[in-house]
Amino acid sequence: MNLKFSLPLLLALIICAGCGARKLTYFNDIAAATGTDSLHRMQQLKIQPGDILQITITTLDKEISQMFNPNIATSSPAAGGGIEQGYLVDSVGIITLPLIGKINVKDKTTAAINDLVSLELDKTVRSTYVSTRLVNFRVSVLGDVARPGSFRIGAERASILDALSMAGDLNISAKRDDIMIIREVNGIKKYTSVNLNNSTTLSSDYYYLRNNDVIYVKPGPDRKFATSKTVQLLPAIIGVISLITTIVILNK
Repeated sequence: MNLKFSLPLLLALIICAGCGARKLTYFNDIAAATGTDSLHRMQQLKIQPGDILQITITTLDKEISQMFNPNIATSSPAAGGGIEQGYLVDSVGIITLPLIGKINVKDKTTAAINDLVSLELDKTVRSTYVSTRLVNFRVSVLGDVARPGSFRIGAERASILDALSMAGDLNISAKRDDIMIIREVNGIKKYTSVNLNNSTTLSSDYYYLRNNDVIYVKPGPDRKFATSKTVQLLPAIIGVISLITTIVILNK
């Protein structure tokens, strides 16, 4: 058989090889790569006990500014190698600032904390600027992913897709329709499952992550065969070898 007869066979094999690709994509129910969604569902990040805040206070007086912003925080600091510096929110949601004293920041956004601190400072200090950041925002990704681990989030917003990207994405064998998210709310552990094959996940309360969220990716039924990258790619390698062998034989 000559080459002109082998080319249709080659195309047919390539098409068949791609028939199962849909199962490895996300949000399969979205017909086209267009659309809109409102961000009003995204809840603003609220400070909880155990969070570490970096509060930068700037005034016209350099000495006062230095007092508020020493190289190492002196009020409830989280000190130690590899640990973020800042004001540690205690078990009831309190931090202590110089000149101000104790402030309850539990369930407040960073913007609300800025306004609260500025209001207190205006009683004794003129022309202050306050900036608050959560510096220990971390999420953990475990299970059937390329690089499981704990990841630091630099912004105040991160989605489950952001976290999975940091972990190198799901392995081929992972279950995309049953991703578990573990979240602590007021000292109580809550568990939920999200389906990355369904676009309703985009509007879920768990699509955007919170500090210390844990994402667990369950392995699929074929996980026991996917012990390494080589084993995962073995079917494709065998298919390519078989295809080349078939073409060579048909062209003889």
